Amino acid sequence: MGANPTIYCLENVTDYAEFERLCHDLMALESYPDIEPLGGFSDKGRDAIHVSARDGKTTIFAYSVREDWRAKLSEDATKVYRHGHTCNQLVFITTANITASERDEAVGFIAKQYGWELGLFGIERLRVFLETTHPHVRSNHPQIFPPAFLAALEQINHAVQRNHILIHYGPEDRALAEWLARKLTSEGYLVWCEHLRSLGWERYPDDIDDAIQNRLGCMVSLYSRSSLGDPDITRQRAIALGISKQNRHFLIPLRLDSIPIDEMDQVTRQLVFLPFEKSWAEGLSLLFERLDATGCPKVLPNGQGIASRTFTGSEVLSHSAETLISNCLRILYLPKKIFRFTPEQPILNEQLEELKQVWAFRDVHNGSYLSFQRPPELAIQTYRFNQTGFWHWRKKKNIEGVFTDHLVSELIRKSMNVKCFQKGLRYCQETRMVYFPAGLVQKDKIKYQWPNGRRSWVNTTGERKYPTRKKDRYCYYLSPNFSVSQSTDGFTVLLRVRVRITDTAGVPLPARKSLSRRKHLCMNWWNGEWLSRMLAICQFLSVGDVISIGDERAEQIVVSSQPFTITSTKGINEDALAPDFYRRDDELYLPDDEEGDQVEGDEAIE
Repeated sequence: MGANPTIYCLENVTDYAEFERLCHDLMALESYPDIEPLGGFSDKGRDAIHVSARDGKTTIFAYSVREDWRAKLSEDATKVYRHGHTCNQLVFITTANITASERDEAVGFIAKQYGWELGLFGIERLRVFLETTHPHVRSNHPQIFPPAFLAALEQINHAVQRNHILIHYGPEDRALAEWLARKLTSEGYLVWCEHLRSLGWERYPDDIDDAIQNRLGCMVSLYSRSSLGDPDITRQRAIALGISKQNRHFLIPLRLDSIPIDEMDQVTRQLVFLPFEKSWAEGLSLLFERLDATGCPKVLPNGQGIASRTFTGSEVLSHSAETLISNCLRILYLPKKIFRFTPEQPILNEQLEELKQVWAFRDVHNGSYLSFQRPPELAIQTYRFNQTGFWHWRKKKNIEGVFTDHLVSELIRKSMNVKCFQKGLRYCQETRMVYFPAGLVQKDKIKYQWPNGRRSWVNTTGERKYPTRKKDRYCYYLSPNFSVSQSTDGFTVLLRVRVRITDTAGVPLPARKSLSRRKHLCMNWWNGEWLSRMLAICQFLSVGDVISIGDERAEQIVVSSQPFTITSTKGINEDALAPDFYRRDDELYLPDDEEGDQVEGDEAIE
């Protein structure tokens, strides 16, 4: 793909309101002259609407600058449908690249799910509008297409095409390569660097051998001992050395560490290296001198801004206040005393496991048990417990050989587990996890409420099809995991949500299989998905806004079911994050001859 400021500007939109106006203008020039802009934060899935005066057909428009355009399309379609808006056609405009298969899938999905016609506009279709059909529109939106970029287009079109610098390196030298790429870009050079695939207007080429032969101004090659053994690196260096016979400035070799002469071939020994083994700063200074001497062009009008955006993507900070919700639960009340109870008869290990599900205690070396609460009546009758001591724990550093802070934290954590068992959760000995069993709640769904009052639900269990050739099925069960932290303000409960993975018969899978299926299940669970499950579990365990453990008031542990929240004066504009910000290193990919199953969402709005 050639250098294209139109695409670059669309990919780096930071002013969403202006992008909406751009889309309104383009649609008005196409087939929707009576388009009515709506937009805003409560648009209920509609950025604009058009009712045809000819046939009364209603078209709803939705725009997005998110990389995950397919998810945004589903979200907007769901909102439109849920709010009962009249809709014959949905037009969705996005700055993402859309493949032919993605387009066909999306069109088919909208037609099957909602019975609507889908008009889909990706970035290439927008480019055609803005460069061929309606080129004048760009100049009406300087916030997206700055005049300097449009002027640079003319400059690039008339410049020598061999104006890119390739940073050429092996995997072990990536840190230096990316540092060099940012430094050169900030100076105005057009740079290609494999792991920074969008520096300027032209992305890293798919065929790098062809780019070296036909499109490079010069190649900055990083020589290290590790790179000498890489066959691809060696082949590409050979191409560059061949070009250097006609253009002696084409290859600029950098020496990263001391390489013995006997490890270099005869041609490599004759190269004049720029030294980087002692100081990157000194080496960079020599590299700038070499590029200046060769007349390598600087054509980027905003190189510093482009380089800085490789760290954060774009203007990711917004000036709107944002509420941050933690996974920390405030302890409202702790008992003043810790009691020691001693049974008249010993308790067997298997009996202890059962006792842990109804009573939070710490067993100590002398056959006694420490707890905030008295044992349940059935346990008292069965094991003949007697109270044999108590302590005002806030005045003690050590109780029965256990640090008091550690003892209190342990009793709080075990009390939260007891609350889970009281609510019907179970314990899995194999995975050592407390989990929601199937059938505990109606339709295996917990209803809950967001802090803003919105009501929703999440599944506590579910079954999924794992994308292998056999398409094995597995089950998952939500599992709350509690820990306790201590600070100068006291103790705090931390709730983490885990998932227990089993086969369809409920038997836990081996660790390796369990991990791969957990990744498959949770690969698209981001902060919002984990937060929804945490809120649901908290509210399931609570009565009102509190979680209480213990029958007697003086012995109760009372925990708030409302997590700590913090209001930040600034927020994060997630639409402006770098395209690869949400890339997952642990994503599972299917073989080319297999198709994955669409995974239903676990959360729905009432």
